[in-house]
Amino acid sequence: MSMSMSMSMGTNTGMMNMRRYIWAFLRDRAVYIAAYAAFGTVTVAVVQLDLWLSSASLQLSNVLYLYLLGLVGLVVVLAVDYQRQAAFWRWSEERSRLCTGEPPRSLSLDELALLPEPRTLEQENFSQAWSALYGRLRSELAREQERGRRNIRFLSQWAHHMKTPLAVIALEIQKGRKHPLPPELEAILSSIEEETERLNHSLQMLLNVVRLEDFTADFRVEPVDLVELLRRLINDHKRSFINHRVYPKLELAEESQQALAGTWLVRSDAKWLRFVLEQLLSNAIKYSSRPERDGQVIFRLSRAGEDTVLEIADNGIGIPPEDLDRVFEPFYTGTNGRAFPQSTGLGLYLAWEVCNRLGHGLRLESRRGEGTRVFLHFPHDYAIFSGLETETVIS
Repeated sequence: MSMSMSMSMGTNTGMMNMRRYIWAFLRDRAVYIAAYAAFGTVTVAVVQLDLWLSSASLQLSNVLYLYLLGLVGLVVVLAVDYQRQAAFWRWSEERSRLCTGEPPRSLSLDELALLPEPRTLEQENFSQAWSALYGRLRSELAREQERGRRNIRFLSQWAHHMKTPLAVIALEIQKGRKHPLPPELEAILSSIEEETERLNHSLQMLLNVVRLEDFTADFRVEPVDLVELLRRLINDHKRSFINHRVYPKLELAEESQQALAGTWLVRSDAKWLRFVLEQLLSNAIKYSSRPERDGQVIFRLSRAGEDTVLEIADNGIGIPPEDLDRVFEPFYTGTNGRAFPQSTGLGLYLAWEVCNRLGHGLRLESRRGEGTRVFLHFPHDYAIFSGLETETVIS
């Protein structure tokens, strides 16, 4: 039944397009049609005048016959002209819809450049101009892509080079702590260590931005145990929790031991998923840290039917309502960014981009002064590779 309905809808759409094409065709040629009708009327009038001079006259049936004959000729000429123009019209309208994003699929530049065979001089001139424009576009695009790849290589190499001195600084801090230190020096080392970790985090974010440009080259789908991943994440960031007086908590919808053993498996890329969680956790710790009280970050795992939902909730300062619609935009820091100058506005944007490519849902709820809740949704029946559709289109 659904197939017949879709076929009926497709037929109706085709008929509507056909009527629209014909109407537009006749409207564009209204001047020629009017001129043809006027010429026919003048011709009949001249013949009738000539016959009057000879004391004769055209019969009404003869006049109607002449008009009908002329109308048939006009219809034939218009039909032939329409057939020559229709293919180009359909092509231009289809490409216009594709470029504006109406259909669910997209075409590469090479497919967009394909033209129907020209049938008129006007179409031939258009095809030549289109081909010249396409060649210019491909040339400019190739140069821009090469420039972009060169910049990305430079950024990647620079970030990797910067990680070496940061590792040396961390090693020197560890060596310095092998012996008892005065409180003042210990405070200085702790401050240096904190700033080193922040630099390392920023460099890692930069490297992931670079990798995001070629996401499919560093991508592997595998079963990921969310409980194990969250425990490792919490343990790896325990120093940050302690320094900011923020305490983590893991809550499961099912409290049995069986729930801990394989129940919370999802299909994802472990490295990219951890990167998303690190961005969300970094924000939760940063905005939950308050001098007047302890902060808290709660990880909740639950089910929504057969799907898995991970919630990360904090009791921080929250997000103003006017910022909620823009938090996933790149470099947007909002009101909270003015209170925290170290905010870059990249964390949530990168988390959003990675989740889109992984096929995971990501949404956020927050109230000013009451904290923020971030939800990661793992659909049970969603093909993870469908999130990579835009990555595999040949440009």
